[in-house]
Amino acid sequence: MLSYASSFKRYDVLILFLILILVWQVAHFIPSGSYRLPNFRDIVKHVGQHDPVDWTAGNATLGFQAIISVSAENRNDAHAWRQDGLINAANRTGLIVHIPHQRDVTFKELKDLRDGEVDVDGDGEADEDIRHPSEGQALAWLAHIDTLKNIIKANTTTALIIEDDADWDVSIRSETFPIASAIRSLTNASSPPDLYPYGTDWDVLWLGHCGDIYGSASPPSIQFSDPSVLPTNLLRNVWIGATYDAFPNHTRNVHYAGGPMCTFAYAVTLHGAKKLKRWASTTGEAFDVKMHRGCVDGALRCLTATPELMHHQRMLGAQSLSSEGVGGGESEPAYGEHGGGGARSGRVDELAGSGVTLRGHRVFTHNIMHSARCNWDRGDDELVQCLPNEEEWERFQT
Repeated sequence: MLSYASSFKRYDVLILFLILILVWQVAHFIPSGSYRLPNFRDIVKHVGQHDPVDWTAGNATLGFQAIISVSAENRNDAHAWRQDGLINAANRTGLIVHIPHQRDVTFKELKDLRDGEVDVDGDGEADEDIRHPSEGQALAWLAHIDTLKNIIKANTTTALIIEDDADWDVSIRSETFPIASAIRSLTNASSPPDLYPYGTDWDVLWLGHCGDIYGSASPPSIQFSDPSVLPTNLLRNVWIGATYDAFPNHTRNVHYAGGPMCTFAYAVTLHGAKKLKRWASTTGEAFDVKMHRGCVDGALRCLTATPELMHHQRMLGAQSLSSEGVGGGESEPAYGEHGGGGARSGRVDELAGSGVTLRGHRVFTHNIMHSARCNWDRGDDELVQCLPNEEEWERFQT
């Protein structure tokens, strides 16, 4: 029989253990104005309750040191939906996505940028070749540049940057294995695959886009079967408006980029982040246009996957910001860091043609078979597709 003293000691230990758990959760989830990229070993250690330490392309950060979302949406806004969907999709697929605080941009800084009077690269002089971007383009451009600066400051070896409306398939953690293998083969990677699944002999790995210039003149590619890729009649190169009829069904190609557009998701190495920051800091045009030019001109070593691994989700009629205008000016900066926490309820209400409705608005995602956003609360045996109809295919070019 246990004595009262020994029972008391056990209660003390239990209480101390619970306090330590509470302190860890508060430190991990409370919003913070500071920006600190997590250590890779810490990330994979907390992948989920059932996962062992995993250094592969299928881990909770898809083989990168971190996944970082560029977002300035205010989740307290009645019309906010982007971050909620992002967190739901991350939870559905077991990903750790960090949503750092986006700094406030002053009116003067925004005006100077749009007027061509801004020092983006920090050399003490106003940068040349500013092309008077729109307000949304300018805010998105600054957000991407700030993210690159923080990656460089944190000495992060590889990072995947995604916009807050990015969407992907529920099977994404199996989709990345052949992509990583193909990247290593195309670049003759010399870095150890157990630490760097994609190697580091590239600047930009453009995984989420709205289309790439891809054809018979494209550089060598590696093609492989992927059952999670839609049949070609349901795929569309949205930016160019072309089909993928020349591709076999359920096939993905990894290749040097011909010139993708739309920065829904792109990875950078540390040296790639430095090059991209220097390259993009010389103009105020749309960030994806500048990155596109860097890939086309050879200023950046860019590889991509066709069809894309990620696309953005559209919500028709929603009063929210588009990925072309991250920050947009209408919303307060978003706070938060996701590591397995929950989002507000946003259950997909009903099927609507080939898409679905969410909170009374039709939502769809191009080129993704089983959207993680649309299926966040569904099991693998009840998945729905969330695709645009023919009219929406023709209407939207991103």
